[in-house]
Amino acid sequence: MADYPILQEFTEEIYTCNRTRCGFCSVECPVFRVRRLETYASRGRMLAARGLLEGVLEPSAELQEVMDECLMCGYCQARCALHNMDIFASVRQELRTAGYSSPKHERTATKILEEGTLFDRPKPIRRVGTTPLYLGCAYQTKPHEVQTIVSVLEKVGIDPLISDEVCCSYIVGAVGFADEFESAQARFRQIYGPHLDGAILTVCPTCTATLHDEYNLAAKHALVAVAERLADMDLKPLDMRVTYHDPCHLGRMLGVIEEPRQILRALGIEVVEMEHHGTFSTCCGGGGGLLDVDRNLAIEVSKNRIRDAAAVGVDTIVTACPTCQPTLLRGAGRMANELGHFVDVLDLWELLDKALD
Repeated sequence: MADYPILQEFTEEIYTCNRTRCGFCSVECPVFRVRRLETYASRGRMLAARGLLEGVLEPSAELQEVMDECLMCGYCQARCALHNMDIFASVRQELRTAGYSSPKHERTATKILEEGTLFDRPKPIRRVGTTPLYLGCAYQTKPHEVQTIVSVLEKVGIDPLISDEVCCSYIVGAVGFADEFESAQARFRQIYGPHLDGAILTVCPTCTATLHDEYNLAAKHALVAVAERLADMDLKPLDMRVTYHDPCHLGRMLGVIEEPRQILRALGIEVVEMEHHGTFSTCCGGGGGLLDVDRNLAIEVSKNRIRDAAAVGVDTIVTACPTCQPTLLRGAGRMANELGHFVDVLDLWELLDKALD
């Protein structure tokens, strides 16, 4: 047995997968749907993990590429009783320890650790209020979208407080930088310290899951708070027919599945479900750092999601994630000729703001 102390903690789970080989995880894996090679499905990656443990495989750039092309979306884990994502994160960590990691992931992690943000912020967004609202890196670069979110929250009686922020650093841990992730957490707690003991509203699904699961904070996605208050609101019905795309972290990992649909129905919108939805929704293509290392693969994944929407006869997708919306829009643009029409991708916050007017 080769010396991989982090990965060895999962030895029994890896062998359980290898013995069972059921394949429930592979059939609809978003990357497998594009690559059509089992190496890129969960079952194949589990075999690679076993190869490392047994010394049959050596750490290599090729193996690193295979692991980097995982969306870490959790679809396979939802189909399985094993901790697939923890295992894949451990493989990434072991490969990095052996000297194999993506230079692009290295640059991304370094930027977050040095600057405290994933994206450059033209001007930090701040707001005096009473209820802490953590925006996260993506929304800190989207002042118009934040204005819409704040408008909705104000209309339902929430007074958001936006204070100093640093990145939740999800991607640092997700791509195998475990020690650095711990130091990033320490910095987050120092900067966001005044709000750690109470409830925190969030808007980015990935940040929500990271603060809730990794930081053990009382993070609650703001759409849940809105859904709780909509019954008392005067709403302008929106005559639309849409499908809803569940962001992986919001739906599958946090269980916020019914609330967005409840909101859409309250707005007078007909919701048509895609084949893959709710817990078993498939990723937009923007998860796990894939956009950094293989943008073309990410777009191919997003194109399949657009096909899923077209298959149920709708031309509008609604979602609630600052990564999902632009990623799906890129896929929609490339699918327009094939489909003969453009499938639009709208933000749920925009619809809420319109209906609450």
